[in-house]
Amino acid sequence: MSRNGFGTASEPAVPSTLTRTRRWGLGRGASPLLTVPFLFLTGCLVIPLFFVLKTAFSNGSSASFVGTLQDPLFRAALLRTIIMAATVTVICVALGLVFALALSMTRGALKVVLGAGLAATFVISLMVRTYGWVILMQPKGLLADILNTLHFLNGPLDLLQTAPAMYIGMVHVMLPYSVLLTYSVIQGLDPNHLKAARGMGASGLQTFRRVVLPQILPGIVAGAILVFMISLSFYVTPAFLGGPRQLTMGTLIGREMSEVFDFKSAAIMGTILLGVVGALYLLAERLFRISEMWENA
Repeated sequence: MSRNGFGTASEPAVPSTLTRTRRWGLGRGASPLLTVPFLFLTGCLVIPLFFVLKTAFSNGSSASFVGTLQDPLFRAALLRTIIMAATVTVICVALGLVFALALSMTRGALKVVLGAGLAATFVISLMVRTYGWVILMQPKGLLADILNTLHFLNGPLDLLQTAPAMYIGMVHVMLPYSVLLTYSVIQGLDPNHLKAARGMGASGLQTFRRVVLPQILPGIVAGAILVFMISLSFYVTPAFLGGPRQLTMGTLIGREMSEVFDFKSAAIMGTILLGVVGALYLLAERLFRISEMWENA
C-alpha cells in the first residue's frame, strides 16, 4: 500500500466493475447475467415504445394530441377505464385478502383445492375463460335459467355488454395477482408475534388489526397497484363483456387500429395512456415507496 501526502496509508483501488456491482446490489459474477434482461427489455419494450412514440409525433394524419384530448369519446373512455380499474382493484384487494388468509390457514386437501383453483386461472386460456362468461351471461343462458328458477328474475338476463359484466370478468382475471402477492407476505409472518399477541389477551380481530395487517400491508398495496396498472390497459375481457357501449382505452385503441386503421390516432391514445400510467405510478411511489417493497420482497 502506498502512502498519501498526509502520511497515512491509502485505500487499495477498487475495480470499477466491482464498484458498479456493489452500487446496484449485485454479487460478484452477476454482471454477465444482466445481458439477458437488458436484451429482453430492449427488444420487447424499448424498441416497440420507440415506434409508438415515433408514430404518435409523426405527420401521418390529421390526428393530434390536442384533438384527441378534446374528443368526448376519448375522454369518456379514459374516465370509464379509470373507474373500472379502481373498482376492480378494490374488489380484488378485499377478496384477495380473504382468499390469501384462507389459503394460509387451511391444511391438507382443502389447501390443495384452493391452490389448484388459483393455479387454474393461469393454466386456462384467457380467451376460454372470457368466452365462458359470455356464454354464462347470455340473455337466455345458464345464469338466466338459474335466476328464473330461484324467482330472482322474470325473463331474459340483461347483463352481457354492461359495466357489471365487465367488472365481474376483470375481477376473475385480476384476482390471482392480488392473492399471490398477499399470500407471499402472509407466509413471511413470524408465528411468535401471533402467539405473543394471543398470550397478552388480544382477540382474533385485535391480533389481525394490530399485528397481522401492518406486516402484510406492503403486499396488499403492491397487489393493488399491480392490479390497477394492468386493468388500465386490458383489452380482451372488456371487449367481449363490455361491448361497443362500454368502450375502455384498450378497446378504443383496438378499434382505431382494426376498424378505422388510424395508427397515428391509436399511437397518440396509447402515449396518453402511458403518461397517465406513469404519473399514477410516480404518485404511488411517492406515497407508498413501491421500489422499497420490491427490494424487501
